[in-house]
Amino acid sequence: MKTRKPFLGLLTYSFHSISGSLILIQLFALLAGLTGIAAKIGGLDIILHSFPWMAVGAAPYILVSKSGSIEKWERYQLTMPIKRKDLATMLYLNVFLSLHLAFPVVGVVWGIGFIFQQASLYTLIHGWFPSIAYAYGTILLFTALIYPIGSTKLGGRSKDGLFFVCLVIAVAIVTPMTIAGRAMGLSNVVISVLVIAITGVAFVIGLLITRAMYAKMDF
Repeated sequence: MKTRKPFLGLLTYSFHSISGSLILIQLFALLAGLTGIAAKIGGLDIILHSFPWMAVGAAPYILVSKSGSIEKWERYQLTMPIKRKDLATMLYLNVFLSLHLAFPVVGVVWGIGFIFQQASLYTLIHGWFPSIAYAYGTILLFTALIYPIGSTKLGGRSKDGLFFVCLVIAVAIVTPMTIAGRAMGLSNVVISVLVIAITGVAFVIGLLITRAMYAKMDF
């Protein structure tokens, strides 16, 4: 690792250490999406409802769980010429980048659906965008919660429980947002944009809080 690029080196290591899992989960998501299209053509589209969650949410979940399970990982990072608060930035950047690993898979599934379903691309995007936005927003909010809480002594004692609690809280917040949007008569696209915008703000706030905590933390 070049000392002039420690940040890039840590990012590369984070993704390289789980590259096998990421490839497998994206291939599985692609298979699920294609299966969902086939099922929809046959009149059964239940599988398509799980596709956005798998494509968008799996990679970030693997990254977060992996970073939390490496023994003395924080101490290893501190041996690099990088500021403590930048370590927190790397955690959030990992999640943000991993969210976008789903875009090629979603694009392929959309393209095949466009060909075989004989539906307009607008119809496909308009139909799936809310589900993808819901998964995207849930992961953003989940990340905004788990790292600040996990940086406390209480959160560090039960990492498995923390994963579950933060995920439940994220879902419990994002779901009423979509319900409220529909009750207000907003379109699915507007609701989706609002969900991403609001959870995106929470993501940034969580990053700022975690950076402040890392700057004072004694690993």
